[in-house]
Amino acid sequence: MLGLEPVYVRGLCVSSKPAITGGLASTDESVSERHILILNNDSSALELISNRLKDAGYDRLTLVSTAANALALLRHESVDLLIVDVDTQDLDGWRLSRLVRSGILKCPSNLPIIIVARTWCERIAEVTAREYGINRLVPLEHLDMLPKVVEQLMGHNSGELPRPRLLVVEDQPDTSDLIQRVLAIPFDIEVAADGLDGLEAWKRGRHDLVLLDVMLPRLSGRDILIEIQRIDPQQPIVIMTAHTTVEQAEELMLLGAVDFLPKPFRAEQLRKVCDIAIHREDFLVSNEQFALRVQSLQERERAYRQLYQSHHQLLDDLQTVVMELDDQLAIQFLNRAWEHMMGFAIGESLGRNLDEFIVSDQRAQWTLARERMRRTLLDHEPCADLELCLRDSRGHRLWAQFKVSLSSTGESQPRLTICLDNVTEQRAAQEQLKYLAMHDSLTGLNNRHFFETSLKQLTADALRNHRQHGLVYIDLDHFKVINDSFGHQKGDEVLREVAHLLRRRIRRPDIFCRLGGDEFAVLLHDVSQQQAEEFARDIQQLASEFNFQSQGQRINLGCSIGLTLINNSTERAEEHLMRADIALYVAKGRGRNLIHVYDPEDSESDDLRNRLNISRQVREAINENRILLHFQPIFDVNAGQVAYYEALVRVRTREGTLLAPGQFIPAMESSGDMHLLDRRIIQLALHTLKSYPSLVHIAINLSAQAFKDESLLPAIVDTLKETGITPERVTFELTESASLFNLRTTQRVITELHQLGCSFSVDDFGSGFSSFAYLKDLPADYIKLDGSFIQNLHQDPVDQTLVRSMIQVIQALGKKAVAEYVENAEILSLLKTMGIDFVQGYHIGHPLPVEQVLALHPRLNDSQVSS
Repeated sequence: MLGLEPVYVRGLCVSSKPAITGGLASTDESVSERHILILNNDSSALELISNRLKDAGYDRLTLVSTAANALALLRHESVDLLIVDVDTQDLDGWRLSRLVRSGILKCPSNLPIIIVARTWCERIAEVTAREYGINRLVPLEHLDMLPKVVEQLMGHNSGELPRPRLLVVEDQPDTSDLIQRVLAIPFDIEVAADGLDGLEAWKRGRHDLVLLDVMLPRLSGRDILIEIQRIDPQQPIVIMTAHTTVEQAEELMLLGAVDFLPKPFRAEQLRKVCDIAIHREDFLVSNEQFALRVQSLQERERAYRQLYQSHHQLLDDLQTVVMELDDQLAIQFLNRAWEHMMGFAIGESLGRNLDEFIVSDQRAQWTLARERMRRTLLDHEPCADLELCLRDSRGHRLWAQFKVSLSSTGESQPRLTICLDNVTEQRAAQEQLKYLAMHDSLTGLNNRHFFETSLKQLTADALRNHRQHGLVYIDLDHFKVINDSFGHQKGDEVLREVAHLLRRRIRRPDIFCRLGGDEFAVLLHDVSQQQAEEFARDIQQLASEFNFQSQGQRINLGCSIGLTLINNSTERAEEHLMRADIALYVAKGRGRNLIHVYDPEDSESDDLRNRLNISRQVREAINENRILLHFQPIFDVNAGQVAYYEALVRVRTREGTLLAPGQFIPAMESSGDMHLLDRRIIQLALHTLKSYPSLVHIAINLSAQAFKDESLLPAIVDTLKETGITPERVTFELTESASLFNLRTTQRVITELHQLGCSFSVDDFGSGFSSFAYLKDLPADYIKLDGSFIQNLHQDPVDQTLVRSMIQVIQALGKKAVAEYVENAEILSLLKTMGIDFVQGYHIGHPLPVEQVLALHPRLNDSQVSS
């Protein structure tokens, strides 16, 4: 019968090629014409089997997914091979094979059948296959062997199923004839009439079963049993005897016989004993295989349990709290770190909602955090790190950082995995640093950074609301005498007393700041010029009445005051500060202890004229190539060697003397010509680095004005290209006050420098102008601590506390901490214990011309700087 129409089963198309009626394909028939029927209700397995056979050249494949479809085809068509799964939906593979072997279908009863099974026990499957007439079994995991099995079955007439081979060793013809008549169908029988012939026949054929008489000519059955068991202990042997006693039966069984038959025996008794004997090995092997499978499963379970316990122990050893929350934010899992951090037992915490541990005054922050977590749960949105305040079992407040992620455990309900770290100490340090950033550490007054921020606000208010404010710039007269005569410690004491005295005169809306050294400033809110002058006179009187006594000496201080009005005359806050500075210098130049109101016509200040003169000299030095660079080594504490060198500018006068930066930088900044010097320093530094490759890496200082110069960055790029210096060898430095006065511009320029490959350093950090809140927004690579914290570090416990905190927070922000003014071994030792990254100062090396500093470089190792 020809099957020409395709049949679709679960989306699989059954072959529409004509089928060949009849038995097996002949050996010379084309492989592609052999018709193979494949039954499997797993579409992926069906596809795998089909692909394996197609790759081997078998094209005529019929694929079905139910036994009903397979039977429908087999009732009308003949196929050359049947491949069937054990577990099909409507009729298992064993029973389908029975129907084929029964001969009621169109296909021949000796059709080759292959079982493909996903899971199975080898021996049981083999035995069952033999009983059901299955030719071969192939595990799905060994599907690569299927084409070879198909070739073997279809290349030979393998339809006749092999029968077990039986050796009968019996000298009585009547008995051997009876055995052959009874067992002719299930067994392929060979007969030997005496003992020696029987033993030789077994050695040749190694039969599946031996029926052995005890009493035999030439060699007894007992001796044959012993010899066979010596050669193959697994050989099944059934003993036959007409004179069996209990003792003899026991002896023969102990020698290795699997059973015995007393003569005479009935046909049914013979069949039963032989059937049990032939299956004995199957039972033993199956039991062994099951035992091995059970042992393997037990070993895997032990391995998984050990892995689980080790992972659980790892979680418990973590200092970070790991928790899991359900979709209602209730706690479902905690590791032991929770008990150490919070003091609550895990058992009493599981099932409770996270909000039960949030401090009550943090509800607003918790509401926002909870909303973010729920968006992560429902919308799979990433959740930024959170900081929340918790209350522990003792009622203490504890700040924790939350790292939130969506759980990947595969639970039906979404869950959150959260890692909690205790950041209470870091937060306290940050709050302390925030305070320090806005306040002067010596007097407790607002510092320069706070002053500059407030000055910008008042300048904007004056422009926007047409109001007038006042800026009073105060400089203590004769303060240098106190420092020089009695030391800086007494000088600091005086500054604290003066600050306390003047603070009592400040109105509530006004702002009182220490700008540095003996300079103070007051921002007066919404005042007239007359009111501002009256306030200045009050301050001057208070300062004049203050006197300092020490060692039998009394010194009156007094103060000089520069006053300017903050109005709509300029939109630049720096301009107001410069006006107050000019007014102050006029007051000091006229004899000190005076008040001067800024006047654009002011020109009599000797200092101002001196600054202008110095600025002119520096411009001439730039034009005449009299700008020099000295280099000071910066030591890597961890590596034990010089890491890089800072380029420090010097000016040689026409007379041949060298001017230090403090002698000309202020003049250049006040004249607005600092950008000219910046350009020259950059060019000179990069050309020096090219000429002296052993410098390896240098740091170049930039002024605040450099960041306002739009053409600076292109100039840097051009000089890098001209010299061929890789940007990674260059670090640019800027003082913190300059970098934070215009933070946005600083951020932009630093980003552009980073994009080139250069690194960036903030100089003089901690001098009262910035905070770590700003530092987080400033992408600097190095943070150089102000020397005022370092130079007395070995004598001042407060400085030690502050420096240690600053180092920790700087490093926590992923930046490197640099300490300058390291003047002796004791300071260096303290800094090492605090974990400083780099150090700089006279104890490490003086600023020197490039040839000299490189000559000293080999000696700048760890042992040298520690001595």
